[in-house]
This record gives sequence, C-alpha cells and structure tokens, in this order.
Amino acid sequence: MDSSPEYVVDTANGDRVGVVEERYEGSVYLRPPGGGTQWATAPQSLRRPTRHELMRARVLDTPVRGRG
Repeated sequence: MDSSPEYVVDTANGDRVGVVEERYEGSVYLRPPGGGTQWATAPQSLRRPTRHELMRARVLDTPVRGRG
C-alpha cells in the first residue's frame, strides 16, 4: 500500500490544491497541504496538479525539523 498523499486540484473552488482525505457518498474530502480546514467537492471537479502545483504542495506538506 502506498502511503504518499494524493494531491489534486479542485477546479470548482478556485483551482485549490488539496490532499485527498476520503471519498464518501459521491464527494471527495480534501485538506490543504500543510493542514487546515477540510472541504468537500465533486469528483468531476478534480484534476491532476501541474508539476509546479505538485512541487509547491509537497513543500507545504513537509514537516520542518528543528536544529539539534
């Protein structure tokens, strides 16, 4: 099983990039990369992110390590 996040772009909500959290009863539930409030959208409103969008989302989702 692949544990890497699935990034998508929600075209119904201003081309917002999100991480797929759940698919339930005809909706897809997303969260912003890096955390935040989850939202729902229709599956037909999703597209794959561009290379630039994907790189930016991965940076936002990467934990910051402290010095030590």
